Amino acid sequence: MKIDRNMVFILGAVSLVLAVALFFSLSSKTVAAQSGSQMQANFNVLSKATSDQCAFLGDKAAIYNSVYSQSDAARFQGSCCSPMDFAHYSQQIGGLKNYSSISAIPQDPYNVSVGQVKQMLGYYDNIVLNPSQNATFSNAATLTADHGWCCCQCWAWYAHAGLAKYLIRNYNYTAQQAAAVINLEDCCGG
Repeated sequence: MKIDRNMVFILGAVSLVLAVALFFSLSSKTVAAQSGSQMQANFNVLSKATSDQCAFLGDKAAIYNSVYSQSDAARFQGSCCSPMDFAHYSQQIGGLKNYSSISAIPQDPYNVSVGQVKQMLGYYDNIVLNPSQNATFSNAATLTADHGWCCCQCWAWYAHAGLAKYLIRNYNYTAQQAAAVINLEDCCGG
């Protein structure tokens, strides 16, 4: 029986393509499983953490003193108002991945560095919006699930308001876009 070299080459190429496709298919499933197990591990730790607390409600000076007295490397971890829910946490983390190219947006609302909180507080204090942007900012607050920047006027209220200002000014976010990010940043639990 005579073997056609072209046929051997074609069969070899097809086999190689199938092997590569199978490898990447299995690799992506492994990565997804690792991501899921890592998310569960993060949730297990963060759902028990207590460094995210609603303190000094409405007292901006006390809130700022508390935040600025901490090291940038310290973290606000856990939820402040109600227990975390894994399904909701997964949705938030998944949604925030869409914004990973914007470093100002924390990628885990239940694990935010104090340094990043200070940065967002700086946005709140230092970004001046023009009248049109200010209207967008005010409208965005009413569109969030909390109908404001957080469920209470804690550190997150000022930080989320600062983040919204930053996104509106630097990325021309609409009220709906800013509210969508703030909803994903909700650190109140649930």
